[in-house]
Amino acid sequence: MTPEDAVPTTYGDITFRSRLEADWARTLDLNNITWEYEPETFTLPSGTTYLPDFRLPDLATWIEVKGPNVPRIEKTHEFARTRNDLVLIGYEPLRDEGPRRTRHGYANWAAAYGPSAYFTTCPSCTQRQWIPISRRLPCRACGFSMREWDVELRRAVDKRLRFAEATDGFESTDWSAEL
Repeated sequence: MTPEDAVPTTYGDITFRSRLEADWARTLDLNNITWEYEPETFTLPSGTTYLPDFRLPDLATWIEVKGPNVPRIEKTHEFARTRNDLVLIGYEPLRDEGPRRTRHGYANWAAAYGPSAYFTTCPSCTQRQWIPISRRLPCRACGFSMREWDVELRRAVDKRLRFAEATDGFESTDWSAEL
């Protein structure tokens, strides 16, 4: 996929630049994560402008969605180096090729700068979120201490985050029983 291959896709009341962006929006919705699409343009230290795809305001997290072979990832890396927030790159979903193959797959992400992140659920407020692997941050939703969370975190990490397609017709907004 190249930027020219991106197909604008409407999900909810928003027309996204690509189907993959719409799919990420649907996945965030199904995990009860509040998001904003392209909320703000930034001028980077290099002087270039950058418009991140998603801001997760309750979690101090940004997600830049990139399909395969999409250039210009260096802006995302530069943006991540200038932020205290967590900046993730969201890729196409991973598909399970085994006997339990799933149609929708699992979310695929990496940190834009520094070590990657786990997707987990806070044992205090039950907010689902990403936590950097090597940084002991409190829950970004309720402030629950990572030291208290550390033992629970090891048990609570979701190795796989279900990924949904924006046009797949799912009506449920609670996947917690399926995870």
